[in-house]
Amino acid sequence: MFRRGPRTSAALALLMVPGIAFPAAFTTKIQPGTILGWDRYIQRFEQSDAADRPLLAGTDPPVLSDVNPEGRGAGGEDLPNGYIHHWRGVMRLPGVSAPRIESVIGDYAHWKEIYAPDVRFAEASPRQVAAGRGYDLRMVTEQVDGLLHFAFDAHFHVLFRRVGEWAVVDSRSYQIRESNSGHAPYTDLLPEGNDHGILWRLNTYWRIRDLDGAAYAECQVISLSRKPLFGTQAHIKARARESLESTMRHTRDRAMARP
Repeated sequence: MFRRGPRTSAALALLMVPGIAFPAAFTTKIQPGTILGWDRYIQRFEQSDAADRPLLAGTDPPVLSDVNPEGRGAGGEDLPNGYIHHWRGVMRLPGVSAPRIESVIGDYAHWKEIYAPDVRFAEASPRQVAAGRGYDLRMVTEQVDGLLHFAFDAHFHVLFRRVGEWAVVDSRSYQIRESNSGHAPYTDLLPEGNDHGILWRLNTYWRIRDLDGAAYAECQVISLSRKPLFGTQAHIKARARESLESTMRHTRDRAMARP
């Protein structure tokens, strides 16, 4: 996620975060208006056609796009000290089945191996839902960008379901806490929402189906951070793109390697 080049990690973008890596030497506190803007953005997205009508286009490597390049709210407004990252990736994998890709996404017991070295721990327990399969997921991560370290203890509600011909995997964070030292394992978690502002919220939406002898997979990642510090936005955008691309490549490679 924060690593350069081919070692850029996939883990948080799988559920997952665009690579928000900028010097954050001082803490900040999330504001009520920022949370409200996030909630409105997510509600608008989840009620839109974009949530359940994926693109039937893509190649290997994935096609990537920045859906919200200015980091604004649902109505195009600025968020108080907040920035919404929204990226979309689409890929078409001949000879790979949709169930195989779905099984990789849900193979939490092996995430530490699949998305090494950044995932240090992943564990999921079944969660009762009205339809589909639900899980409570905990993921411990550590990312490195040069001399900077970022570590998180993140918790998600995950839902596997069907929408027509599509296999759908929705992941929504309900608690994310940052390590003050940036190293995992750790006992120095900062109060939720009162940290360096690197990652406050994180939702991921996978859409997968078989068509014409290939599997189509779309991943949309929406996350919330503080506003980028002056001069860092280009760096953030580059890390975001690398993060999503790496997530999809790691998932693809694992799916293609399975018998």
